[in-house]
Amino acid sequence: MSSLDGIAYSLFGWAGEAIIRLYPPLKDDIASADMKVYPPAYAARVVMLSLIALALGFAFDAPLVMIMSRLGAGLLQIVSLSILAPIILASLTFILALFYPRLKVSSRVSRFDLEIPYLSVYITVMATGGISPYTSFERLAKAPKVLFQEIRKEATRFFISVKAIGMDPLSAIEESAKRVPHNGYKQLMLGYAATLRAGGDVVHYLQRQTEVMLRERVSQVKTVGERIGALMESYMAIVLLTSMTLYVLYVVNMALAQAGLGLQQGAFQFVIVSYIVMPMLSGLFIYLADLMQPKYPVYDSTPYIIYFALGLPLTIFLFIATTLPFLVPPPLSTALRTVFYPFVTLVESITKALGMQRGYESGVGMIISTSIGLIPPMIAENYSTLKFGGIQYGLTRFLRDLVEVRKTGMAPEKCITNLKDRDYGRFTPYLQEMATQVGWGVSLGKIFQRFSRGMKNWFALISMFLLVESIEVGGGTPQTLEALASYAETLEQVEKEKKAALRPLMLMPYVGALIITIVVLILVSFMGSMLKFAGQSISTEQLTSTFLPPVIINSYMMGLAAGKIGSERVSAGFLHAFLLMLANLVSMIIAPQITAGMMPRL
Repeated sequence: MSSLDGIAYSLFGWAGEAIIRLYPPLKDDIASADMKVYPPAYAARVVMLSLIALALGFAFDAPLVMIMSRLGAGLLQIVSLSILAPIILASLTFILALFYPRLKVSSRVSRFDLEIPYLSVYITVMATGGISPYTSFERLAKAPKVLFQEIRKEATRFFISVKAIGMDPLSAIEESAKRVPHNGYKQLMLGYAATLRAGGDVVHYLQRQTEVMLRERVSQVKTVGERIGALMESYMAIVLLTSMTLYVLYVVNMALAQAGLGLQQGAFQFVIVSYIVMPMLSGLFIYLADLMQPKYPVYDSTPYIIYFALGLPLTIFLFIATTLPFLVPPPLSTALRTVFYPFVTLVESITKALGMQRGYESGVGMIISTSIGLIPPMIAENYSTLKFGGIQYGLTRFLRDLVEVRKTGMAPEKCITNLKDRDYGRFTPYLQEMATQVGWGVSLGKIFQRFSRGMKNWFALISMFLLVESIEVGGGTPQTLEALASYAETLEQVEKEKKAALRPLMLMPYVGALIITIVVLILVSFMGSMLKFAGQSISTEQLTSTFLPPVIINSYMMGLAAGKIGSERVSAGFLHAFLLMLANLVSMIIAPQITAGMMPRL
């Protein structure tokens, strides 16, 4: 980012200086976020990104303008949208970029919440083995970066302050505690320094602090689970009620406008709400869930890479080929039908084969484009879950058995060898490989390095790291192993309780998608029948074709949000989004039958 900041500062340095003067807290936010950037240069970057967003907004105006043209919007509304949408995008970019350092401070504090209990365990293990905490900090400076992101930064600064600058170790620890924006870290470090200066029992202090921090972390996880459940309920209530209300209003409004009753069609508002506001609402809840949930530094990024490299481009292409020909007005629709004739024919054939009326083609095309684009990343996510998801369960059982066997006085390496024949699920192959290497005389440090290659489960990595360090330095005492095993068991139990509480709530997106799609389609048919009875006629085909794509997009975003809220990963939402597309297809199939059964009674 340094080159980008340099370009931005050379072009908009004057604007950056002005923003710093108008918003002084930005300096403190950048320092607390540990961002290595000159504050005015960052402010200049904010200005440049906003201008880029403005230019991109004008570039992507064309699809929205075409949809509004089909809906019969006036020239003033189209011009207003083409100007207002880029301005809104640029304004949001400016606000988000300006407050990004503050958000990063919050994210950094969240990472400290995750790492501090393990830091306390590590320092306690080292102290039990006769290693002082400031020596432990020196070892942490060389620890794998994926394990302690924030702690490793502070350990590196501590190492430089002591070795390069010549600062007293206790003073360096106190300086680090004052600089870090996390109360738990400050209490641990300042308490250690005060205990050592007073000549107290440092080991006992660290052991007690470790117990307290582990209990606090478990309480935090429980609290997060409760908040996530409340967030899921709030999200579904807001999205369902908002979607239902808005779609009913727009269906009635546009139907009456087509009948020539003098009402405005509201095309401008419909496009803004359906294609911008509703997806942004789901994105807001995804962001809120991200703020609440723990952020693990190690995760499998393969599903995201496949999604952005293959799934999303495939979805965009198929959207243009299978959906736009039924959405945009002539002559553009005629040109698209000619260019993508095989895709258009396929959509029409599927629609007819499923017994749907004309007008459903845009919905079928939307489901095809989104579903096919989701299949590759969904397969990658499921494979990753099967490969790495069950390791935590097996590792927890192994730690408990290791504690019990270690209490007999057997050496830790011998304990690992004796436990290799037990079944620990997906952790068993890793344990057998470890036991084989121990038998060959390979050091535990090298065994951990091999274990960490390709491992995408942070809990497994940090647990194995602490286990190896406790054995190599602290001798692997039963008390230390007991604390580690108990913490792992408690966290596993909390995760089980959280999943059990969220499992019933995961049905709500599917029920909501069915209800919204069916209600919209029934209402379109109902308005057509009522106005026909009154001697007026409307194009139910056009209304159906207009309303189905945004309804499906809304369901798509609901799936991603459900995955993030329920499983802490947006990638877990690929499966939910795919199933919601199938739920929408089922809704489109059964809606005409429901309508046919209702109309005679009307």
